[in-house]
Amino acid sequence: MDFIFMIVAFLVGLVFLVSGTHIKSSSVSRICYGVGMFGVILAMYIAWPK
Repeated sequence: MDFIFMIVAFLVGLVFLVSGTHIKSSSVSRICYGVGMFGVILAMYIAWPK
């Protein structure tokens, strides 16, 4: 279950990071960057050996 959640969090994070580069509004792009970074960092935390 953690493996699937890690993949989903990583992919959603990447989608938000890439979409943040294409959005013209600075506030919306910052939100996309924030959500994207959170998703990628969450996936890295889940993948970290415990």
